[in-house]
Amino acid sequence: MINNSFRRLILIILFIGVTTPVMSQKLVASIDSTSIFIGEEINYKLEVYSDSLPEIKFPESESFTPMEVLKIYDVDTIASNDKYIVSKKYALTNFDAASYILPKQKVVFGDTTLFSDSKKIEVKLVEVDTSKQGLYDIKPIFNTNRQYNWFKYISYLIFLIIIGFLYIYRNKIFGKKEFKYEKSPYQKAKDDINVLIRSGYTADKGAKGYYSKLSFIIRNFLEIKVFDHSLESTTNELLFELKKIKSSGELKLTTSTLNNLHQILQTADLVKFAKHHPDEDVAKKDTEKIKIIVDEINDILPEPTMEELKKDFEFHQKLLKQDRSEKIKKATIIFIGFLVSSILISSILFGFTYVKDTILRNDNLILLETKNWVTTEYGAPGITVKTPEVLTRKLSEPNFKYLNSTNLSEFSFYNSDNSMRIYVSNTRFNDKIKPEDFQKYIDYSLDIIETMGLSNIVVKYENFTTANEAEGIRVYGSADFIDSNSDKIISGKYSILGFFTENEFKQLIIIQEDDIYLNDITDNVISSVELIKKQQ
Repeated sequence: MINNSFRRLILIILFIGVTTPVMSQKLVASIDSTSIFIGEEINYKLEVYSDSLPEIKFPESESFTPMEVLKIYDVDTIASNDKYIVSKKYALTNFDAASYILPKQKVVFGDTTLFSDSKKIEVKLVEVDTSKQGLYDIKPIFNTNRQYNWFKYISYLIFLIIIGFLYIYRNKIFGKKEFKYEKSPYQKAKDDINVLIRSGYTADKGAKGYYSKLSFIIRNFLEIKVFDHSLESTTNELLFELKKIKSSGELKLTTSTLNNLHQILQTADLVKFAKHHPDEDVAKKDTEKIKIIVDEINDILPEPTMEELKKDFEFHQKLLKQDRSEKIKKATIIFIGFLVSSILISSILFGFTYVKDTILRNDNLILLETKNWVTTEYGAPGITVKTPEVLTRKLSEPNFKYLNSTNLSEFSFYNSDNSMRIYVSNTRFNDKIKPEDFQKYIDYSLDIIETMGLSNIVVKYENFTTANEAEGIRVYGSADFIDSNSDKIISGKYSILGFFTENEFKQLIIIQEDDIYLNDITDNVISSVELIKKQQ
């Protein structure tokens, strides 16, 4: 059995062994202030006091949440009388007004883990003593020019080019072509013979070409009007078929016509295969004979029936329609190619979304590009603001009502699909407004817009100065909307500009769905806000 004295000795040794390293290190946390305004920087410092210098691991920026780390300073070491002070400093801030608990910070010192105390930090709304603030004369009306307005001019230019193209080539593309019969086989044969005569004949050089053309003219005429294998038949075969046609009584061909035709075709064969060179007089006579043969055959041909004439007309109309369709097809391809090229170039210059919305006439884009925005003072004196359309006075049941106050005026604007709402409210309180109550009234405005269908509201605060240097408070952030048509949740934004005087609260409220054009409208409206000095 172990006696009590021995047990006591063991416990003392263990206690000394455990506590000695702990007592040799100490962690001290300090902070400049536990109460700051929004965005104000404070320094948080961790100091480790130790007899030795093992590896020390300080916390990373993530461990300071909900505070934001602006800067992490390098580790600083001070040595004095075999004692060491190792410190690290962090610059912290927060941009949302609230009370925060800065959690305990862990510092790993060799094999030992040290923890600091937690800190409570109050982040206050930036105090603007507007009870003593003067209001200012309104500045002159200004125009906002947007770079992508160039797209309008380029679009107009492209449109004019397309219209000009269609106008210049209107006859070729859309012109109605009157029906014209082609030359009859008879007239074509006569014209070809005249062309051949004008070309001249040379016995030693041009005999083969001349007689080949002469033979083709008569054979082609016979092919169309008499015997449909005339071009591919030999001279004897062609004469045999013509004699059969004569014997059957289909055509009253004379013997002299057949003999003359036979003689000329035989001469053509001799020229082609036997290199025969007829004299110029012979060639001239043969040509005259062919003209006579064509006339004689044409005279005995039966008149075309109405069915044949109708078929011929329909055939030519079909050719005209095909020709017209081909022209329209080519013009359409050119037009589409030009249009697609224009859209691609414009998309590169201005962005596809903007080009698409311009072509499809997006309502929000039209609202943004309203030519003459309206600059109006709302209230007396009130807030002067520039908007795409004038705001309408609400005559009863204002949205923004507060205890112990009177709503002097309220104005509103809704776009076509209610995806943007703009309000201007002027309220007078029965008592003097205290600076510490600014936050309360702003928060109440947030409660009001929440009842308008907003949810998951993220709140941010900041100082705001108008173009004519009047100071106020801006509250803004993201929120979710419920679409009244589809009941779907849509992401959006809101902004509240609040201005306090001795006993009045003036505010501009903009509620909008998240849309690039509505975002631009909001920015333009907010940048135009000014306060007018009350007349003495």
